[in-house]
Amino acid sequence: MRNQKMVQTILIVDDDPAGTRLLATLLEMEGYQPASVQDWRDPLNDVEHLRPDLILMDIYLRTTTGFALLERLRNHPDPEIAQTPVLLMSAEDQAARSRQAGADGFLIKPYPIQDLLDAIHRVGT
Repeated sequence: MRNQKMVQTILIVDDDPAGTRLLATLLEMEGYQPASVQDWRDPLNDVEHLRPDLILMDIYLRTTTGFALLERLRNHPDPEIAQTPVLLMSAEDQAARSRQAGADGFLIKPYPIQDLLDAIHRVGT
C-alpha cells in the first residue's frame, strides 16, 4: 500500500531546466513545495535526502530512464522511500508500461495543469 498522506513536497525529476522551472512555479502557485533533482549522477540521493511526498518523473532522462529509477526506488531497503508515490510523464503514451512498472500515474506531455493537479490529488488522498 502506498503512503496516503497529504502531498506537500514534490520532487521533479526532469532534465529540461526550463520545463522544470515552469512546473515548479505552477506547483508553488498551487501551494505545493516543489524541488528539483540536484544530483544527476544518482537522482535517488535527492529522494533519500528530501523524502518527498510525491515524485514527478520524466521517462526519458539524460543518464537513465524513469523506468530504471522507478525500479530502483521500488526496491529501496527503506520502505518509506520504496513506497513514495510516482507520477511518470512523457511525450509518448507510456501509460500501460508505467502501470506495469509500478507508477502511481502517468501524464502525456504537454498536459493541462488541471490534469496534473487531479493526478496529484488522486495520489495524495
